Amino acid sequence: MSASPWSRRLATIASALVLVGAGAPVLATAAPAAADPAPHAAAELGPVGWDTYRHPERLAELPTGSRTAQFSSFDRTGGNGDGFDGTYSCLRTTGDGCVIAERTGPGEIDSIWFTRDNGDVSRTGNITVTLDGTDVLHAPLQDVVDGKIGAPFVYPLVANASQSSGGVYIDVPMPFAHSMRVTTDANPLFYHVTYRQFPAGAHVARFDPSDRASDVLTTLAAAGTADPKPAQPGARTAQHTVDVAAGHTATLDTEQGPGALTALRLHLPQLTAPGGDPDAVAHTDRILAHVRLRISFDGERTVDAPLGEFFGTGLGLYPVRSLYFGVDPDARTLTSWWLMPYRQSATVQLVNSSDTAIRGGDVSVTAAPADHWARDLAPGGPDGYFRATAHRAGTVDGRDHTFLDTSGRGRLIGVSQTMIGKITSGNLRDYLEGDERLYVDGSASPAMHGTGTEDFYQSGWYFNHGTYTDPLNGNTGHETQTAGCAYDCTSAYRLLLGGGPAFGSSIRFGIEHGPGDHDPATYGSTAFWYGQPTGTARWTDRITVGDAASEAAHRYHARDSAGPQPLTGTYEGNDGTPTPFTVPVRASATAVSFRLAVDPDNTGVRLRRTSDQQHAYQQVQVAVDGADAGTWTQPLANTDHRLLDDEYVLPAALTAGRSTVTVTLTPADGAPSWTAAAYHALSIVPPFTDRTTPGRVGGVQTTPASGAVSLAWPATTDDVYQPRYQVYGSDTDGFTPGPATLLGSTELPAFADTGRGPGEHRWYRIRAVDAAGHRGAFSAQIAGTASNTLVVEAESLLPPVSSTAGVVAQSDCCGVHWSGSAQLWFTPTAAGNGVTVSFTVPTAGSYALQAVQTEAPDYGTTTLAVDGEPAGETFDGYHAGSVAVGDPLPLGTKTLTAGTHTLTLTVTGKNDAATNYYAGLDYLSLTRTGAARSG
Repeated sequence: MSASPWSRRLATIASALVLVGAGAPVLATAAPAAADPAPHAAAELGPVGWDTYRHPERLAELPTGSRTAQFSSFDRTGGNGDGFDGTYSCLRTTGDGCVIAERTGPGEIDSIWFTRDNGDVSRTGNITVTLDGTDVLHAPLQDVVDGKIGAPFVYPLVANASQSSGGVYIDVPMPFAHSMRVTTDANPLFYHVTYRQFPAGAHVARFDPSDRASDVLTTLAAAGTADPKPAQPGARTAQHTVDVAAGHTATLDTEQGPGALTALRLHLPQLTAPGGDPDAVAHTDRILAHVRLRISFDGERTVDAPLGEFFGTGLGLYPVRSLYFGVDPDARTLTSWWLMPYRQSATVQLVNSSDTAIRGGDVSVTAAPADHWARDLAPGGPDGYFRATAHRAGTVDGRDHTFLDTSGRGRLIGVSQTMIGKITSGNLRDYLEGDERLYVDGSASPAMHGTGTEDFYQSGWYFNHGTYTDPLNGNTGHETQTAGCAYDCTSAYRLLLGGGPAFGSSIRFGIEHGPGDHDPATYGSTAFWYGQPTGTARWTDRITVGDAASEAAHRYHARDSAGPQPLTGTYEGNDGTPTPFTVPVRASATAVSFRLAVDPDNTGVRLRRTSDQQHAYQQVQVAVDGADAGTWTQPLANTDHRLLDDEYVLPAALTAGRSTVTVTLTPADGAPSWTAAAYHALSIVPPFTDRTTPGRVGGVQTTPASGAVSLAWPATTDDVYQPRYQVYGSDTDGFTPGPATLLGSTELPAFADTGRGPGEHRWYRIRAVDAAGHRGAFSAQIAGTASNTLVVEAESLLPPVSSTAGVVAQSDCCGVHWSGSAQLWFTPTAAGNGVTVSFTVPTAGSYALQAVQTEAPDYGTTTLAVDGEPAGETFDGYHAGSVAVGDPLPLGTKTLTAGTHTLTLTVTGKNDAATNYYAGLDYLSLTRTGAARSG
C-alpha cells in the first residue's frame, strides 16, 4: 500500500528533525529549552518568536501593544492587477534588489508568501531578510521553501508549491528590535509579508537562525493527531453518547469552573466520506452543514458554528490535519484542541437543524480546572473567551463577505471558509479572485489587503496542486458539478497564530467574492478568536489640521508649512464603492509640533495620522516632551487612492501618568514632505466599558454628483474611535428621521446618496452611532441636489438582456483603469454578434448621451443603439500594442421617459490590423439638457 500524502509529509518532518545538520546549510545544533516570556512581552505583546508555538497555553492572551500589518502586491487602483506584471510589488528598488517590506522600530515578521509561474519561484532569485542591520536569511527563495537550507526553514514552517498548492510560504517567526527589511533579487510578482508592530522601546530579542526549533517541528509533526498544548494539571475527560433527532438539541457536557476546555472529540459512525455511497455522502454533507456546535461560557454563547466548518471541512468529510483541529474520515472523528477557558461554567451542545438524525455517536470533552481563570477572564483581566463566529449568506454585489465584525478587545486567530460558487459559465473559479481586507480599531485604511482568496490561504493559481492539509493552512475540499455542488465549490482554512490581529476597540475582517465583489456565490465562514466586550483604546483627542481653531487649541506649530491644501480623495481597500471626500492637508519639510490630551492611566498612546500618501517613504523622528521616541517611517504610496490612516505607538515610558503630551515630528533629510490632515490620540488604557454618547454631527456639506448627492462632515467626538454614521433623507422639507427614511450607514464622515435623478433635490439629517449602540443627536437638516449628468457603469448592467457571445465584468487590468474599476467585456469571435443591456432613467427628460469604449489590439468595430435606434458613429476599437480607454463618443440627444431603456452594442467587423472581434464598454453618460425638476 502506498503511503498517504499526510503520511509522506509526517515522514518529511521527521527526516528534517533527524537529518538537519548533515550538510553545509546547517544553521545550528540544538534548540534551547523553552523560557518564561519576558514581563514586557507577556503583558503587552503576547507570545513573541517561538513562544507562539512553545506556549499554546497562552492562546487566550489579549495583547495591547501589538498591531498586525501587511505589505503586499495588491493593485493600488482597486482592480485585479495584484502582481501579474509586478507593478506594485517593489516598495523601492536598490542595488540589492526589490524591497518588498520595510519597517523601523521593534516587531516581528510572522509570515511571508509568494507565487509566480504557477508556483515556481526560481526566477525571484535570492530572498534576504535583514533584521536590525543583520542578514538572518540570504538564500535562493526556491531553496528556502524547498527546505534545502535546513531547520528551522523546513516543512511545515516553510512550504513549496506542491506542499501548499500553488503558493510558497515562510512561517518562521522572526522578531526584531530596531528594524526589518525583506528584499528579493528580482521582482517577485505576487507576495504578502505579514508582520507585527511593537511599541518603541519594546524589549525584543532578535531572531536567531541557529535555533532549529526542533521542539516546534515535533509539535507540528503531530498536527491533527495530538493536542499541541502541554498537559494541564487536573485535566479530566468526560465521555457521552450522542443521539440527536432532527430538529432537536443535545447537551453534550457541562462543567463548573473555573477552568478550561482543552479538547473536544466527536465520533459519528454514520458519517461517510466522498466516494462512498451517494445517499450516505449526501446525509453527511447535510449533517456537517446544518448541525451546529454551540458552546456557552459563563452564561454567554460564544461558539455557534456549523459542525463541518468548525473542524475545517465545510464541504464534506475530508481529511484535516490542522494544529488545533483534525478530521479523520476513516475513523469518522472530528477533534479540536482550542483552549476554551471560563470563570464559572461551560456548556457544550449539538443543535441538529438537518433532516438527518444523529445516532450511535460518542463525544469526549476534556476539561482542566484552574483557579487563575476566574481572575484572568474578569472584565479587566488580560485574557479573552474563545469564540467561533459563523456567517453564511448569499454574496451581495459590491460588498465583501464578512468573516468578523465586532467591538471590544480581542485577537483573531483563524478562519475556516466554505465557498459555493454560482458562476454558471466561463471561469467557474473566478470567485477566488477576491481579496481579504482587515480594518482594526476604526482605521479607514486596511491593515491587511491581500491579492486573492487562495493567496490568503497561502496557496496560488486556484489551488493548482489540488487539495491538501497543513498544520497552519489547507484547501480541504474542491468539488465541481458533483456531490451536491452545482458549479464549483471550495473549502479552506488558515490559522493566524503569531500574526493574529489584535484589536483594542473593534475589528472588521472580510473577503471579496471575485474581483470587485461581483461574482455570485454562497459563502460560509467561521472566524476563531478570543475576545472581551470591554475595550482598551480610548480616543482622547483629535487635531484637525488646517482648522485654525483646532490648531490653536492644540498649539500646533509648523515653521515652514504652507497653507493647507484641499485634497479630494478616497481610501484604498474600500468595502464597497470608494467614497470621495475633501480634507485640508498640510505638507511640512521641517519640524511639526502639537499638544495632545491623553489618559493618565495609559500604557502607551497610539498616534494615528490621516495623510496624503501620494509620495512614498515619508519619515520623521518622533519626540515626546523633548525625549526621543523613535523613527516613524511610512514606505507606502498610492496615487489613485491617496488618503491613508497610519499610526505610531508612543511608548508608555514617555506618556504614562500624563494628561497631555507635546509631540514633535521632524522630517528626515531627503524624505518627502510629511503630510497630515488630522492626528488622533488613542490612549491604551485598562479595559473599560463604553458608556459615552457620540457628539452631535455638524458642519454637513453637500455636493452634486452623478446620479447622487455627496455628503461630508467633520468627524464627531466619542471616547472610542470612531463611531459609524446613519444618514437619513427625504423629499419632504422638515421631515422627522425614522426607519422609513434611513438611507444607509457609513464608517467614514462621508456618504453618497445614489440612485438620484439628474437635478433631483433631497433633505438630509445625520447622527453618529457607536459600537456600544449609543446614538448621538441628529444634525441640522441640510438640502442637496444631484448633478444633471448621470454616469451608468456598463459592467453594472450585467447580466445582459440578451447576448450572442460571452460577456462578463472585467476588472482593471493590462495597465488600464476604467471608471468604476471595471468594464463590460464582450468576446465574440466574428462580426454580427451583439449584446443588449438595460439601464434605468430616474427622471423623464431630454438627454445628451455619450459612451466610453475600450481600445485594444484584439478589439473590433462596433455600433451602439438606444431602444433599438442607432446612436452615434461606428467606433473602431483597434489600438496597436496596448489597451486604452477611448475618448467619449457622442450618441446625440434623445428624449427618454422615466423607467427602463436598452442599449445594444453590435460588432460590425474589425480593423485589418486587429486580431479579434472583442469589444469593451466602460460607461454611458446621460446629461439632462432640460431644467432640473425642483424639489
